Amino acid sequence: MDTLLRAWPWLPTLPDGQIDLPLVGNIVAASLMAVLALMMWMGQRTQTLAPMSRPLAHTLGASRWRSWWTLALQLPAPPLAKPRPASTSARALSVELRLQQPGLDIRAQFRVPPGRVCALVGREPATQSALLQAAAGLIPAKGGRVALGQDTLYDGTARVNLPVHQRRLVWLDAHAHLFAHLSVRGNLRYGLPRGTAPADAPDFTQIVAWLELATLLPRRPAQLTASQRVRVALGRALLSRPQALLLDNPLGEVPAHEHDELLDLLAEIPRRWRIPMVLVSPRMSEVVRLADDVLVLHEGRMASAGPATQVLSDVSLSTFLEGTDAGCVIEGVVRRHDLNWLLSEVDVGGQRITVPAMLHPVGSPVRLKLRARDLSLHRQPPADTSSLNCLHGRITQVMLAGEHGTYGAVGIELDQALGAHGDTEQGAPAVWALLTRKAIQQMDWAPGQPCVVGFKAMATTVTAWH
Repeated sequence: MDTLLRAWPWLPTLPDGQIDLPLVGNIVAASLMAVLALMMWMGQRTQTLAPMSRPLAHTLGASRWRSWWTLALQLPAPPLAKPRPASTSARALSVELRLQQPGLDIRAQFRVPPGRVCALVGREPATQSALLQAAAGLIPAKGGRVALGQDTLYDGTARVNLPVHQRRLVWLDAHAHLFAHLSVRGNLRYGLPRGTAPADAPDFTQIVAWLELATLLPRRPAQLTASQRVRVALGRALLSRPQALLLDNPLGEVPAHEHDELLDLLAEIPRRWRIPMVLVSPRMSEVVRLADDVLVLHEGRMASAGPATQVLSDVSLSTFLEGTDAGCVIEGVVRRHDLNWLLSEVDVGGQRITVPAMLHPVGSPVRLKLRARDLSLHRQPPADTSSLNCLHGRITQVMLAGEHGTYGAVGIELDQALGAHGDTEQGAPAVWALLTRKAIQQMDWAPGQPCVVGFKAMATTVTAWH
């Protein structure tokens, strides 16, 4: 006892000079509890880091405090929980949210069935991004509901608010958020459910091969290009077995000449994995390439929602989208390639459109983007013109367009070949032409009149479709 007092003279003692053992025990117990509480708090703090392709920070934080707890008490570590198997049935993502933040007041709702892509577009990118992050649980919502099928992830009224790691929604932005201290292989393995080794995940090898990552596995993120980092982030996301994919400008840091290959991969994900996908992108070319449905947001409210070909072809929304660069999106099928003139022909509702030569094989579905200001209207097909394309249709609407009605917009429903029963299986494609008000008055264009839409082959932008 005297030896202990000489070594630690600060120990509490009784009046008779003996060490107060009960008090010492209480001090030690309180200190230990404080240390353990600090460790657990640090583990929870780590959960807020790096909201990436799966709740990586949650797993990292949980493993850290578990290790510290085990070290402090010298107890064997508890076994990791078995990974929850991926759902065997595809589920739709339903979002109805209200957000209020400095400079943002958002009310929007949308539903994305499995295997489809919904694009959120508008002139305020922060609005779309905030809505996406709120759905993922990364920022708080003011109210509303988020659900996967019948499973509620967030309900402001019922006070249901699952944490990020339990929602099984993958959120990816332009930064990829790879772990710099891990190799590509390590980053991919981190996407696997806890307790699952790569050998136990049959899709590990398949995803690596599909994304062409085999030669990159030993590299660190600093040695990768922007395009390669996006591939790794996608691979890690898919290995986490998500129920939906939320993409917030994923190609924002990728050079434009590398977009096409990545867009092909992104277009395949919803169909291959049968999951809903939501896209936010400032580039309309990506929306045209990927989106099945489009939701237009303006000043935090829904301006329009519906099929991509319908919404993107509505020139009345040009104020919310691209101004006079607004146009139409029509779907067709590649019918022929003319190698002599480096041209291709696309069938649109039974009418042929000539476009610059493309690499898509005959029979491939494609989308054509036409700017409304590149279209001209005629009573009859022009006899002497450099425009190779003439589509027959009927005027459905004439209206003023532009912020101050500075020009006119003419809506045309294209003629479509009849089916076996004398009708069309789908609605006829529609286009809009932007004309001066003088041209509309001189030609006396009015709804119900037949017309011919002319445009050059070089005025079309062709993208692949499903």
